[in-house]
Amino acid sequence: MALTTNAGRTRTTITRVWSHGIAVADRGKAWADQQQPSSRTGAVIGWVTRYREADGQLYAVLVTAYIFVTVLPFLVVLETLLYRDPAALSDHLIKRLHLTGPTAALVAQVIGGASANKFGSALIAVGSILVAGLGYGRVLQLAHARSWRIPAQKGMVTDQLRYFTSLLVLLGLLALYLVQSKLLSGRPAWIGWALTPIWIAIILGYFVWLPRLLLHNRVSVRDVLPGAVLTTVALIGMRIMSSFLLVNWLVWYSKYYGGFGVVMALFFWLTLAATILVVAAALSPPLAERRQLRQEGEAEPL
Repeated sequence: MALTTNAGRTRTTITRVWSHGIAVADRGKAWADQQQPSSRTGAVIGWVTRYREADGQLYAVLVTAYIFVTVLPFLVVLETLLYRDPAALSDHLIKRLHLTGPTAALVAQVIGGASANKFGSALIAVGSILVAGLGYGRVLQLAHARSWRIPAQKGMVTDQLRYFTSLLVLLGLLALYLVQSKLLSGRPAWIGWALTPIWIAIILGYFVWLPRLLLHNRVSVRDVLPGAVLTTVALIGMRIMSSFLLVNWLVWYSKYYGGFGVVMALFFWLTLAATILVVAAALSPPLAERRQLRQEGEAEPL
């Protein structure tokens, strides 16, 4: 009898909690629906809404996958050719993150081993870019188009060129940075710091140019600028945090999964960067809508 009574009380409690949760969720949704898009709160809500409508996290994972199979092999090959050392990229990463012990050994094994055969690595890198390179631009086009609620162009031959160009420009910038690092090796550190503002401007320019290219210039520079600024600032923050956050990820994952853990840590780190790209893509549209509504409101006669 006591067990039956306790079970009944438990079901009653669960029902009450569930009902209360639904009521709270409904009130929250009603409050969010009442916020005007022209207000700051409305713009933030619009940001979250557009990110969810665009399947943001799905696209972030897809962008990560395409970067992982195109950009990383390219970096391995290029660094190997520049330094004439198959372990150049792994050594650079180990020194940059101050890795030691088993983690450093695993990073050298996973990344350095992949670059030991220069000709084979080059073939794989080129093949990966040719086969999977178009996916990078296509996924970002879909993410931006959904965020802006603009129908994406389908089946256009010129879009294939746009997708490929978006990746080639990214690879070109990475190559330029590696060449710069090679040229500045052994030189005073202040030269690199002096070039930092130029690189910030270049990164910002790339993320202003990229959505306009993929959306056929249907959005203006002013429209996409907030998302580009957020992307640039967030990526710089990731660069700063890598010295302790990425290090911890590499140590944790390699401890439990060995060499595969190193791959997992790098993949999740790239996923974080890709998530920034998609989140930033959803920021610009509500801000542009808010600005337009406020301008229309100011233009209305009294």
